[in-house]
Amino acid sequence: MSFQSPLGGKGIAPSNTSAAPRAFLLIFVAVVLGVVILWKGLDDDPQKVNSTTSSSSDQMTQMVEEQPADLPPLNVSEISTTTVAVVETTTTTSSPPLPTRPPNTVKVLVLNGSGVGGAAGAVTNLLKPHGYTTLSPANGNKDEKSWVYYKPEFSPDAKGVTDVLGIMPDLLTSFPTNGLSVPEGSMDRVSDANIIVFLGSDKEIYGS
Repeated sequence: MSFQSPLGGKGIAPSNTSAAPRAFLLIFVAVVLGVVILWKGLDDDPQKVNSTTSSSSDQMTQMVEEQPADLPPLNVSEISTTTVAVVETTTTTSSPPLPTRPPNTVKVLVLNGSGVGGAAGAVTNLLKPHGYTTLSPANGNKDEKSWVYYKPEFSPDAKGVTDVLGIMPDLLTSFPTNGLSVPEGSMDRVSDANIIVFLGSDKEIYGS
């Protein structure tokens, strides 16, 4: 079939006879594919879920069963021990000083063996203000070494005398067992004294 173009030419009209069957075929194929896909989807989901859950449970059970057995008991003898040494410390405390007597009950005699005139009187005057009972100073046999002699029970008091005179305590010594060698005029005072300060020529106690 042909028709006359308004422009004066010839044209070709579309043919509806062959197009209709082709369209119905495409629709049918599409419907069939949709039904198949829908059926596969409904058929697979529940089983897949159950299958996956069952598989996971079986794997967990297998992992638990394959855990290693209990560890062997600990051998205490194989454990190394560290020995800590305890050091005992000893604290040494010095003994408290012995009590001294009141100075007025301590008799002190100063003997001059230094050869320096008036030395015994000068040292005696240094002791009087501190309350000691001082005997009249006397002469001793001339000797080089100075000493502070004391009777055994007057050791703390003799230390007090050295403190007053400002001399070293290493000059302290107890009375000789055989007594002091002094001039005859001084013997009575020597026997009466508790402490004797002997001035030697070394001038350790009194210097000119």
